Amino acid sequence: MGLSVFEWLQKPLCQLLFFIPLTLIVLVLVRPVKADNAWMVAGIVYGCFIVVNTILVGFADKPWYYFLISLGFSVVYLIAMGVLIPGLIKIMKMEGSGESAMIFLLIIYHPLALMLMMFLKWTYFKMV
Repeated sequence: MGLSVFEWLQKPLCQLLFFIPLTLIVLVLVRPVKADNAWMVAGIVYGCFIVVNTILVGFADKPWYYFLISLGFSVVYLIAMGVLIPGLIKIMKMEGSGESAMIFLLIIYHPLALMLMMFLKWTYFKMV
């Protein structure tokens, strides 16, 4: 049988393949005027990627595998944005240098959020 939407979304690769185009679509719809704003919008979508990824680790059968794969795909997402956003900034002729990506320091919190969710899951199953 086919995978349900939830099962499909549980896979970190599918999350990556969902959020990269979503970032570009949101940027085209929002149409930021400045390059800094474009990076900020992309960072907010990346934050949503982290939240979804962190919530879904609670449903993973192999949490440590999910943890490591998620961090790898998080880095792939950042590399993809590092390539795609400057190109989009040039195409959309936004003001600014196009080099402001400080919002992506959110990656520091991704492992912490995943570990917290794994701890909460472990605690829940020890209590039940």
